Amino acid sequence: MQKLYSMLAARYDSFRRLWVLLTSRQAERDLDSLFLSYVTPESAILDLGCGTGVNVGRLLRLRLRFRGYEGIDFTESMLAQPRKKYGYVRNVTFSRGDVTALEDAGRRYDLIVSTYVLSHLRRPVAFVNDAQRFLQPGGRLLLLFYSRPRRWLRFWMVPLGKVLLRADAVRHSEVASFANVNRPPRFTEERL
Repeated sequence: MQKLYSMLAARYDSFRRLWVLLTSRQAERDLDSLFLSYVTPESAILDLGCGTGVNVGRLLRLRLRFRGYEGIDFTESMLAQPRKKYGYVRNVTFSRGDVTALEDAGRRYDLIVSTYVLSHLRRPVAFVNDAQRFLQPGGRLLLLFYSRPRRWLRFWMVPLGKVLLRADAVRHSEVASFANVNRPPRFTEERL
């Protein structure tokens, strides 16, 4: 998968804009609202699977101040994009790493965000439950992920996601196993 995302790095933002337009505009708006609700000037933010830096771009677009942002991704060519775009922001760092096997360096975060990563993982439940150990007491974990689409989208979206992106929808039963997570029904219910 790392090879695939290395090849896509330069074009990923364009692909992502199309994906959002076709599938997840409301979810993206809701994520903006959650950022507006939870990010404060004292917030330490960890972005697991930061890719091209969409979430730090979101923070800047929303004009949110924060204490620090750390983005982690496993593909060096993906990380080159946000370093180029946001390298000037003093409290922003990007690191290469495997978000499924993070070392505990003792840092804790007020907000952890992960967008469109879960559908690429073999064990999304383990990832979500493990990531919570990096939260400050009262911290928030925000997840945006590809779940089972409505019936009319399933016909083309599921095979396309598997073939092109090596992504599989996160099942409702997996979401139900996320510990300590609020599950708004409109995002977690499998719609028919």
